[in-house]
Amino acid sequence: MKIGISIWMFCPRTGGLQKHAEDLVLELQNLGHEVVVITRASSFVPQFREYIYRNEVEERLYRSGIEIRHLRYPNSLRILQWIICKLAPRSQNPYISKILIFLYLLLAKASAIQSLRDCDLVHHIGQSTALVGFAIHAAARYLKIPFIVQPTVHPNQCGDAFVDLKLFSLADYLLVYTNFEKKFFENNFFNQPIAVVGSGISDKSDGIGQRFRSTYDIQNPFILYIGRKETDKGYDLVFESWKIARQTIPSLALVCIGPSGSLKLQPQPEFYDIDYCDEQTKHDAIAACDCLCVPSKGESFGLIFIEAARYAKPIIARRLPVLREILHEEGALLLGLEHQFNQVDVDAIEIANAICNVLKDKDLAFKLGQHAYQASSEFVWTKMILRFESVYRQAIAAYS
Repeated sequence: MKIGISIWMFCPRTGGLQKHAEDLVLELQNLGHEVVVITRASSFVPQFREYIYRNEVEERLYRSGIEIRHLRYPNSLRILQWIICKLAPRSQNPYISKILIFLYLLLAKASAIQSLRDCDLVHHIGQSTALVGFAIHAAARYLKIPFIVQPTVHPNQCGDAFVDLKLFSLADYLLVYTNFEKKFFENNFFNQPIAVVGSGISDKSDGIGQRFRSTYDIQNPFILYIGRKETDKGYDLVFESWKIARQTIPSLALVCIGPSGSLKLQPQPEFYDIDYCDEQTKHDAIAACDCLCVPSKGESFGLIFIEAARYAKPIIARRLPVLREILHEEGALLLGLEHQFNQVDVDAIEIANAICNVLKDKDLAFKLGQHAYQASSEFVWTKMILRFESVYRQAIAAYS
């Protein structure tokens, strides 16, 4: 098969969604399929107006054996771009969203058709971000190929706004990460086929912890946070929790890895704030840490938790329905109370107490790690990729 993978931005080291897309492409290639990535940006992370205004220099390039085709918009349509940027903040208004999508297709449909011209199907990953999915859908209809969508939804948080649901409703097939997500779509009257495909991880646990500790001169036990440095991912919450935990364990260090955001935390002794790092450094950090703590407010799948589980590391997170499903109750310390649907409250004191319990109780840490390791065995790519391939074949057969 010749498969198009569509995503609004393809910078694989900038988050779990990007890594999922890259790994999916590589696994499909390993099965002998031809795969191209269709995206708006691959050399930078677009910020607001850059979604619309900023083109990549090259229309096509190859990186790490992956062909990337960029959606590029003509400069002659600047006035259209300006109108779209003005309307975008009001995209959740149903009437305005229809106008916005119509104008966006005038801007982007031709480039999307050109990018998909030789594909047998297209698999779009994500929400309605930057409206890319609407251009991909229009191109798929023009070319008469299946349009498959793998949503990124945190129900009652993000990804379930009007314009997102509009995009998802256009799909021939929906691929979802969990049964929790599938029930959300069924309860909202989506009637196209829905397949639970999850996400995959490489069966990888070759990180060298001592190398990471030597590189950053870390002598003490440390908790590890990996993710965007934003409130919704729990960056500031884990920082406050760590400061409280240090009252009990003064030598405790905190390592945070991920792209910088709007939050800027004050430097502290034993606080290591690391920006982008390569995949091996990330695995070295996981191997070196005493506990992974990422108290994010929402997750579609929680790839970093599964990666840490392959190292049998104890995990601390919010008691989100998605994490209960993939890690089970025994595979992590899942904290907080669900006060609304998919919204879990937890405070820094509760997290700090959990951190201290894990670091002081070696038996607890060992049991958590072993249960997490067992749960993660279900998500290695050698198993998961067959689910994606099966849906692709069904979608093509339905179009024949």
